[in-house]
Amino acid sequence: MPNVLIAGGGSGGHVAPAIAVAEALVAQGSTCTLATSHRAIDACMLTSTTFESFALPAAPLKLSVQGGIRFLRGFAQTEQIVRTYIEEAGIDCVVSTGGFVCAPALRAARKAHCPTVMLNLDDPPGKANRLASRWADCILTTVDCTLPNAERIPPPVRSSVLATVRQNETYTAYGLDPQKLLLLVTGASQGATSINACIPELAMQNPTFFQGWQVVHLTGTGNDEEVSAKWGETDVQYCVLEFEEQMGTLWGITDLAITRGGANTIAELAINAVPAVVLPYPYHKDDHQRTNAEQLRKVGGVLVEKDYINTTKNLAHAGNTILALLKDHQKRFAMRQALASQTPINGSTCVADACMRISTA
Repeated sequence: MPNVLIAGGGSGGHVAPAIAVAEALVAQGSTCTLATSHRAIDACMLTSTTFESFALPAAPLKLSVQGGIRFLRGFAQTEQIVRTYIEEAGIDCVVSTGGFVCAPALRAARKAHCPTVMLNLDDPPGKANRLASRWADCILTTVDCTLPNAERIPPPVRSSVLATVRQNETYTAYGLDPQKLLLLVTGASQGATSINACIPELAMQNPTFFQGWQVVHLTGTGNDEEVSAKWGETDVQYCVLEFEEQMGTLWGITDLAITRGGANTIAELAINAVPAVVLPYPYHKDDHQRTNAEQLRKVGGVLVEKDYINTTKNLAHAGNTILALLKDHQKRFAMRQALASQTPINGSTCVADACMRISTA
């Protein structure tokens, strides 16, 4: 069985699929090591896993002299570290799951004559994947994209985000009431300032719509106290957390979600059949989060609203959509059924199979 190095990091959106692929590889009998960035979110997401890992000095490209120097230095250092590790650890295959660590890792693998698999999650592909693709022997993508010879697969999903069975104990663990419906608010691993501001305000201005509902709000690092104070001004039962690694427990009890449109969030909504209102991050030039969400909007599983960043505008647009769904059980049920009818497959095994195929070719 192959000895595999998985490189990806810089955000939860790159670390999550790396963990998912590692789980699938280990299940097939392979050995895995994860190489991530130095960012805190990477280390946080790995704490609940048992995989060996190490951080790389790669840095994102910033449009300044110092940013350029930092990028080039980090690229060269990462390439050398990965190449040495490949040779000393006897790595049979390198997988990249995106982020600024992936390009130097795949370039190192190419120089070391080690087979490579690249996973793309976004349409259009990000700058790092566009660069890294030139050193990839096999390109897998979860969305239609312009990368040459890319093979379409379902999104890889970690075991920790698969919905668990609803149990009273789960509600109790979060200080919740099993008799109430649950609204999950999340801006994914990094949080979303505009969502953090909008949803508590929506509850304050429309208390009757939130009757019978309770909220779990994942704020992102450093925002929990401010958001908790806002929910404390409402009559809504709530639980505010910075981050939740075992998302499966929350997806299993969620009746409606308010989310961003990152690839992993969309994959988790789909595989767990959770109806949602998606507010794509508005500052990506390629608007790939809206493209991600469109896949589920077309089948009737989510509603997509523009994030105006301005709370007043968000209340007038996305706010009204959310209020209507809080009161419309039949609509939420239909959305859940639409998602469940898609029977999504976990793409982690597809990546593991590709590793097996090219490392033994």
